[in-house]
Amino acid sequence: MESQLADLIVFNAKELLTLFEGATPEGTEKEKKLGLIHDGAVAVKDGRIIAVGKSDEVIKSVRIGKHTYQIDASNKVVMPGFVDPHTHLIFAGTREKEFILRHQGVPEAKILKEENTGIISTVRHTRKATFEELLEETKKHLSYFVDWGTTTIEVKSGYGLNLEEEIKMLKIAKYLKDHTPINIKSTLLAAHIIPPEYHMRDEKYVELVIEDIIPIIAKNGLADFNDVWCEKGQFTREQAKKILTQGKKMGLKPKIHADEYSDSGGAEVAAAVQAISADHLVHSNEEALKKMKDAGVTAVLLPCTMFFLGKDTYPNYEFMKDIGITVALGTDFNPGTSFCPSMPFIISLAIMKLKMTVEDAIIATTKNAAKAIDMEKEVGTLEVGKRGNINILDIAHYEEIPYRIAQNYVETVISNGEILKGG
Repeated sequence: MESQLADLIVFNAKELLTLFEGATPEGTEKEKKLGLIHDGAVAVKDGRIIAVGKSDEVIKSVRIGKHTYQIDASNKVVMPGFVDPHTHLIFAGTREKEFILRHQGVPEAKILKEENTGIISTVRHTRKATFEELLEETKKHLSYFVDWGTTTIEVKSGYGLNLEEEIKMLKIAKYLKDHTPINIKSTLLAAHIIPPEYHMRDEKYVELVIEDIIPIIAKNGLADFNDVWCEKGQFTREQAKKILTQGKKMGLKPKIHADEYSDSGGAEVAAAVQAISADHLVHSNEEALKKMKDAGVTAVLLPCTMFFLGKDTYPNYEFMKDIGITVALGTDFNPGTSFCPSMPFIISLAIMKLKMTVEDAIIATTKNAAKAIDMEKEVGTLEVGKRGNINILDIAHYEEIPYRIAQNYVETVISNGEILKGG
């Protein structure tokens, strides 16, 4: 069989992290876990990986023509593009005043009441923005992620909170999916909070979400997932279960914001509806986490949220690891509680605050994060047949990823074979 002509080849990587455990059968346990190949190479054609392995083997196995783009990654780390499984990418307006006052010790209730801040302020700005204005702002947000090496991203609605505005947000996600080389997954989060025009205990908004918003979004193919914030003061576990069950009936896979500020029963709901992921899980009880594990729910941990808020409480990662839950990491990028697009910084926080190993944190931002958004067959590892999503890091050893806090050493970013940064 004739070898394929490569469009792009990256070679001479000091460390090639394939995240495919079978890649290094003779390596150390850490190397096996990361699928680490010394002096590695990866070749791409038509946006897909066609060869991975030692540089000399890959170079021999593919044809390199005059139009093949060649990148020498000597003394550098090469790995899959980061996968961010939890973002609120689409919004208008920022909330820097809220951030500053919070860290000056002003009580949260006073900030929300007197400064007219919080999620409602973001809803107001997002509703006011035209489609074109919101699209341009979202493109800017997305560029931040690309600069830090994210090539696959989940994007939520949730700042519209009515049918028209939720459609506007999800159409922006669809535009990005259709017109950028970034891999986009979209999530309906109409059940983010009760909008200001409804009374907190009024069931009418829950009825609107179930009877109108979910069916129309699903019918028009505007979302992959359906999410709800199950929390005291937001949606109860009973409401969350109804909302997620309705979405599931209509083809929207369930996700859930669970137990962020209290043990609200969100993890139990995730298990009951067999959600693809439960996110946050700061206050989840151990029995609920066991149920999640048995139901095959991926835990998405978002350490930057607690860090951004100045909290000292983080998810019980050690217990999750002990019982074998698949754990992913995300940014929770949003204007109020985690204005951070950097997955490398999330890895640093996971080491510092969750006490994860470097290897587990890298896996959680690639392979496991892909599973949390139902893309593990496409991205998250460097394997033949998968999408050519590749980061080249200007560091000599992967343990420098968390060590170089807030330094952007992401030199080259490739998504579906297209170079988006560097090269």
